[in-house]
Amino acid sequence: MGKIFKFLLKKYKRNKAKTMLLGKCAGKKIISINGATLTIDNGAEERKAINQQKIQKIVERCLENPEMFFDYIKGANTPVYKIKNADKILSLINEQEGFILPQSGFKALYLNIVLNKKISFKTKEMFVLRNMEVNSYAIAYQFYNWYGYKMKLDGFEQETQKKFKNIFEICETNKIDELSFEEILELKSAIKRDIEAIDFVKNLAVKNQMAKKNLQKIKEKKVVRI
Repeated sequence: MGKIFKFLLKKYKRNKAKTMLLGKCAGKKIISINGATLTIDNGAEERKAINQQKIQKIVERCLENPEMFFDYIKGANTPVYKIKNADKILSLINEQEGFILPQSGFKALYLNIVLNKKISFKTKEMFVLRNMEVNSYAIAYQFYNWYGYKMKLDGFEQETQKKFKNIFEICETNKIDELSFEEILELKSAIKRDIEAIDFVKNLAVKNQMAKKNLQKIKEKKVVRI
């Protein structure tokens, strides 16, 4: 978990104080794989808690075998590419390994040529990673963001995410002065999405760490608090 978790915590602390907006959901898709069901559902904010419970069960089931994440992702018609030097290839277009939102223009052309050997100026959402063992918590963070995108939550719009990356991920905070009021509101949604994903992974890590400690105590015949 190490570096990945520290990176997520750093992002969490940097963005936690920002104001957050409520998300909206639309559309519905049910995916069933290996006895587990993933529902990407429409509905109001009061249904969000149910979605949180569902995704937590799925993620917990996949942590021991991270490749299962990709079964769900492919089941929702999101392509997954595992290629050599993915990190270096993506760095040329200012993208990182993992979940990549739909692209247009030069980025889309670049991705289509590299990944699909075709010319097109549009791509759908996708996962691009190196062909190697993945970190469970890193992919859980990416999976959570992908799930939110599939639910059509606010904050995942292409232009909003572009501004979010320019300002917060590469720390160009001076650009905030150049934003309109509407753009600032859009960024709040992107920040909300990122904090939710980091919160989810952080709580998952804490829960699993506590479970491991309690299991060790049981093995040592020590008292475990419920």
